[in-house]
Amino acid sequence: MNSLEEVMLEVYRLDYAEFDAVPKHRFSHAHSKAMDEILNPSYSLMMDYRIEESRVSPRKRILAAVLVVILAAIGIAGGAAAVNVLKRRTDNDVKITNSISSGNTTWFEDGMFYEVRNSADESVLCYYSKSSDRSAVMCGMPECTHISKTSPNCGALADSVTVYRQGFNRVGDKLYYIEAKMSDENSPLGFFGLIESDIDGKNRRVAASIEDAYIPFINGIQYVDGHVIISYYQNFNLEPNEGTGEYEFVNLDKCKFYIQRIDISTGEVETLLYREEYDGRGRGVVSGNVLYYSYIYHNVSTSGEMLTEDTAPPLHGGFYIRDLSTGEEKFYDGFLPFGDCFDCFSLNNLIAQEISSDAIYLFDPETETFNAVSRCYIDYTSDGKDAMFEETDDPEFWTKYNFETGKLSQIPVYTGDLGVFLNGAHAVGDTVWLLVDPENGSQSFQHAYIDRDDFYNGKFENIRRIKEVELK
Repeated sequence: MNSLEEVMLEVYRLDYAEFDAVPKHRFSHAHSKAMDEILNPSYSLMMDYRIEESRVSPRKRILAAVLVVILAAIGIAGGAAAVNVLKRRTDNDVKITNSISSGNTTWFEDGMFYEVRNSADESVLCYYSKSSDRSAVMCGMPECTHISKTSPNCGALADSVTVYRQGFNRVGDKLYYIEAKMSDENSPLGFFGLIESDIDGKNRRVAASIEDAYIPFINGIQYVDGHVIISYYQNFNLEPNEGTGEYEFVNLDKCKFYIQRIDISTGEVETLLYREEYDGRGRGVVSGNVLYYSYIYHNVSTSGEMLTEDTAPPLHGGFYIRDLSTGEEKFYDGFLPFGDCFDCFSLNNLIAQEISSDAIYLFDPETETFNAVSRCYIDYTSDGKDAMFEETDDPEFWTKYNFETGKLSQIPVYTGDLGVFLNGAHAVGDTVWLLVDPENGSQSFQHAYIDRDDFYNGKFENIRRIKEVELK
């Protein structure tokens, strides 16, 4: 156990119900000190344990001592390892753990950040650890209710004007995420940008503010090489009414589409791409110093009408590869990927789903063309080694494509009690994270995971649902 999250979760895992005879403040001192000092390899929880020792009955003192010794050992060994690998630096060489972010969830190989709702319908940030099979609220106060009315200082809570928090990630001993806020007295036009906090959510500060967007629709968040890459589009704005002086929602004639790169160390925001078209939207990722992005749009206004195949004007755009060092860009005309349906792992395994042909395409860097690999009805997923497709709307088999051999094979579809969906599968290292429907039709999704090789070989009986935090 050597990751910062797992060290932190071991601090949280004290089951206070086991210590019902101990005064309410029994371990609060040791707990808060552990949160402050867990990154210091020389710190020992035994000192704080002795402060409380005289207040605990002998039997429970033994149990508590065992737990505290375990915590101290983990904090010294695991905390030291975490600091050596993940210490935040002041230059751009910031070590970032491999992850995938989508919505309010971030998946790592060994765990995941996710949000749950409390009884007041407020968002609360949690973390799940695979090795301990435990979830915990990202809060450093053992007495906390995780409700703003009774615990306003909870670090895991989003405040009342926050519309969403996305792209949670740990960099060194800090937590980062993208946040959008509604207007309030401090910011009449709202806020959109990167937030930095302590790992327990305290001491928040604005690491980078993005001034030209109001609550945009985010298509992608990527942490790479000391930066956060975000792609998003915006189809409305807040503008002052000259008569009333108040701000009003105004639909934009053309969507604004951005891909921006934020330097985590300095907070500098660099716009890698800006486009403005009717219904324009897309998605981009950066690999090395190359930007790969898809972008589709209409060349005439659609006036916000519900479009059909008969009434929709032609789509334009396609796939683009831009060298960020030289600014040179290549455009692949005639190929229209869905706005956010492509995965880029390298030029040799760049894969996308095309709009008109219901097929999966693979990019050939030698001929600089996209070539069809398989039919695809809707869903697919890929990790750069293999890809899995759903060829029809009611398949008996899923189709697997292996990038190294170029071979297609059939995998029997999972037929168990859970609903499993390929577009909800995200592979990080040796783990594939899933969104499953526990009643296979209830549309009540839960998080689960499976070993990467088991997933791509159809051993779906090994799927494990995670133990999520349940707040009352």
